Amino acid sequence: MKTLKKLLLVSVSLYLGLASFLYFFQENFIFHPVPVSADHIFKFSAVTEEVWVDNNDSRLHGVLFKANQKPRGVVLYFKGNMGNVGHSEGIAQIFLNLGFDVLSMDYRGSGKSVGMLSENRLLHDAELWYDWAVGLYKNNVRVVGYSLGTTFASHLAGVKKVAETILFAPMHSIREIGLRRFPFIPSFLVRYPLDNYEKLSAATGRVLIYHGTVDEVIPFESGESLRTALNTDDHFTKVEGANHYTLPRRREVLGHIKQLWGRET
Repeated sequence: MKTLKKLLLVSVSLYLGLASFLYFFQENFIFHPVPVSADHIFKFSAVTEEVWVDNNDSRLHGVLFKANQKPRGVVLYFKGNMGNVGHSEGIAQIFLNLGFDVLSMDYRGSGKSVGMLSENRLLHDAELWYDWAVGLYKNNVRVVGYSLGTTFASHLAGVKKVAETILFAPMHSIREIGLRRFPFIPSFLVRYPLDNYEKLSAATGRVLIYHGTVDEVIPFESGESLRTALNTDDHFTKVEGANHYTLPRRREVLGHIKQLWGRET
């Protein structure tokens, strides 16, 4: 009996220790920032300019990729959780080729952006970027999110009534992904729920979702669960054989985007 009680005590202690670790250090699982100094020079083949947005508790940095002609508008591109804005040109080029300027930004703690992390702060930052874009491009602002970035794109689609949004490899929510990976941890311990489903349910504009069937980072089933949050099921595209990294560059995806977002002939 004493041995059983001791084993039970050890098991409970280990569980509480792991739960505490996941609660207090969950940023380490969600974000993988690569900070650089404020005077760092990013090198791109496209024409770019730096953009800074100052808030009370942060200084946010982004890069504006410039189209080769008078832009049709701007695409706000919310990237994934890896690296910094220095890796954004590949996705930006998709929309540069369609005649849009593209603004990609770093989240707090990554690239040149600084500030304390929290869900509310990050969502507010997304709104600041949108407001900046509207101030310069008026109503010609579209939003694109990739992986973690879909949580901020979905937020804007709901609260800012964005006319056109694209989501590459989105999840139902960060909470849902966390429970998939750590099913033994209570959901209330997730400090970054970042619920795409809830946000998209409030969206009034067109939201296009692309998800690969062999996504090894965000399971296809997680993205597919967003179908019922969309205005129409036709806006969800299942991409056979695409993984998390090949998805945006698949020929059928590029063709579909060009068909819907390309210039009118």
